[in-house]
Amino acid sequence: MKITIVAFDIWGFNKLIVDQLKNKGHEVTFINSHDIKYVYKNKNERIKNFFLKTFFKKNIKRDFLNKELIDRAKNLSPQDCILVVNPFYFRNILGILKTKTTNLIAYNYDSLEKVPLPNNYETLFSRTFSFDTIDVKKKPHLSFLPNYIYLDKDINKTPKNKVFMILSDSIEREEILNKIAFLLDKKAIKNFEFIVLKPSLKKHHPNTKIISKGIGLNEVIAQMKNSEILIDLIRDNQTGLSFRIFEAMALHKKLITNNQTIKDYDFYNPNNILIIDQDTISIPDTFLNSEYEPLNEQIYQKYTLENWIKTVFNI
Repeated sequence: MKITIVAFDIWGFNKLIVDQLKNKGHEVTFINSHDIKYVYKNKNERIKNFFLKTFFKKNIKRDFLNKELIDRAKNLSPQDCILVVNPFYFRNILGILKTKTTNLIAYNYDSLEKVPLPNNYETLFSRTFSFDTIDVKKKPHLSFLPNYIYLDKDINKTPKNKVFMILSDSIEREEILNKIAFLLDKKAIKNFEFIVLKPSLKKHHPNTKIISKGIGLNEVIAQMKNSEILIDLIRDNQTGLSFRIFEAMALHKKLITNNQTIKDYDFYNPNNILIIDQDTISIPDTFLNSEYEPLNEQIYQKYTLENWIKTVFNI
């Protein structure tokens, strides 16, 4: 099959879909808007763009990105299937993509509150998937599909850290992470690794590492492997499962989360997953000290990338 995937792939999760499809013998084109970079010709052009953005709501970099996306969409040959991830970000090329295939598919892995669907999604797409169970109930023609396990199984029986979490600026999540850090302090647990990128909260726990530049996925995976327990904190108005849930499955890690909907999934096991109330956080010692219980293999396979691809592409 000739398949195109369009996405803003900052972490490389969509590239994994591309690679899997190529390994299966499909001809795949990947349009990744994250890789489309505009380089200022000189310092004066950078200053000019600042004034254009500030006073005229124009942006040289944004215009370059839009033109590049349009050109790449127009240059596509006819495709058997095109998948657009979070299509709201690609509204300017969806009409072009529609002319290139009879099978245009959308996948939203953000809540509709954060990233809405295009108004005409019901007629535009052959199928539309969402990772959020609440959104699926609210909107017609939406099919539920969670994210996927992209890692191979890997069990580290001697991890250095008890707990690990990394997040980017999100004041409500940072406040919860702070509460967890001080709670671990009270339990005399010092070997936790918390990292916050460009924080919104002014004051963090002293042991929280503040960074100004993102770190690569491979480094994050290494940190997860070297920890017993992972933390997953969702944003307001989100119920869909983040990739952290599926990383925990692959790495046999226990999980602390404020996502109340996780208890509705068939892999939920209170021994492995602690659901916290973000207002009155409690982490029992029994959870901290018990060992991870492996998932039933049939349930595990249901959430793999291979099964996700079969569902989306019918292959």
